[in-house]
Amino acid sequence: MEILSIGEKIKRTRIYKGYTLKDICEEKISVSKMSCIENGKIKPEDWILELISNKLGMDIEYLKKDVREQLKFNLNEVKVNYNKTSQAEILKYNLDYAEEYKYYDIAFEFMHILFSYYLEIKDIKSCQDNTARYYKLCRNSDSEKNKLIYYMDIGKYFYAGNEYFQAASYYNNVRKTLMKNESKDYNFLISAIYEEANCIFMMGQYENAYEILNKIIDIIKFINDSCYKAKIFNLLGRLSIGMNNGKFREFEKESYKLVENNRELKAKFIYNYGCAMLKTNMDENAYDYINEAISLYPEEVNRDFVHFILDVIKTLIQINKISQAKELCDKILNYSIDLHEDVFIEKSYYFKALIMHIENNIEMSEMYMNLSLDILMKIGDKNTIKDRYMEMGVLYFEMKNTSESLKYFNLALNMDKKI
Repeated sequence: MEILSIGEKIKRTRIYKGYTLKDICEEKISVSKMSCIENGKIKPEDWILELISNKLGMDIEYLKKDVREQLKFNLNEVKVNYNKTSQAEILKYNLDYAEEYKYYDIAFEFMHILFSYYLEIKDIKSCQDNTARYYKLCRNSDSEKNKLIYYMDIGKYFYAGNEYFQAASYYNNVRKTLMKNESKDYNFLISAIYEEANCIFMMGQYENAYEILNKIIDIIKFINDSCYKAKIFNLLGRLSIGMNNGKFREFEKESYKLVENNRELKAKFIYNYGCAMLKTNMDENAYDYINEAISLYPEEVNRDFVHFILDVIKTLIQINKISQAKELCDKILNYSIDLHEDVFIEKSYYFKALIMHIENNIEMSEMYMNLSLDILMKIGDKNTIKDRYMEMGVLYFEMKNTSESLKYFNLALNMDKKI
């Protein structure tokens, strides 16, 4: 995916084949003009490109592709051949070029994919580091659609950081903007409504979330993606549990029907229902739902499975199912190490620390907490690091290590000032 200007292609090939500028110019082009072409100061005419391609044995179509065309080609390649292992570096390389040449429309698309990639791998720090640049590209691209895409991505960023009120406000802006448009992009609109309702649900405002989500029912016929329809019914089901409105079984059945052959998504839905049942009059069924979800989700050493089980472990710790949480945590720590995913390794160490603390094994809890913190310092955002410093301070206080306790409390206070 290397990007070269027309002049750079000519210069690189000329030097590789041992030609001087005079050799390729002959009597048809001045040496000074060719020098300017190679340095990008002059755009060559077609007849010059024909001459150079024949002289250097270069493919004329390759030679004619300027930086913008190469960037557009690379962008399409990224969309078609999504490769997670090398995705970030490829995207950053192309993004830098597009921004340098002021192709802000293309740069925005690369940033959108890069930002989405960071969200997908839960790299919130990288999202945080790129928000200002993303905003600048959004503004420079001068596109109403890009502004809405930017709002949606920033909403997802705030949601990933558990800042649900902030996230909801961005989704709300998208929803209201799209509702005013006569020619509505229904897929975009439905996504904004769903995400806003989900944020309100996470804030515990079930009636408000249900009212917002009900706006989808009239336009759900425009959704072709059965899995996305199922997600909507899953959220309606969770809201029904919280509201105790008697509609849960109806929405539960509809969500399962739409993902009948998708075990991963069905397992996530069952787990979501179990979590929603906690702290309701259906709490006695919650653990059964969570266990069913664990048994249904296909076990593979991949990112999706590890991410799912880490969520489950967090819930098991919260409901005091420590033995099961410990067993799963040991397995997932090994999987995370096999995947070389720092985000997962850090979270696995952290949950190990919590489990050891509950079991009164304070020394082991301290060890795993420090292992977790070492990774968090590289990948965590400021708020998460501050909270972890506070936890470390409490842990050392319990260990009667006053100096270490004060050190971490002070680090948390200093971090708070920076935030």
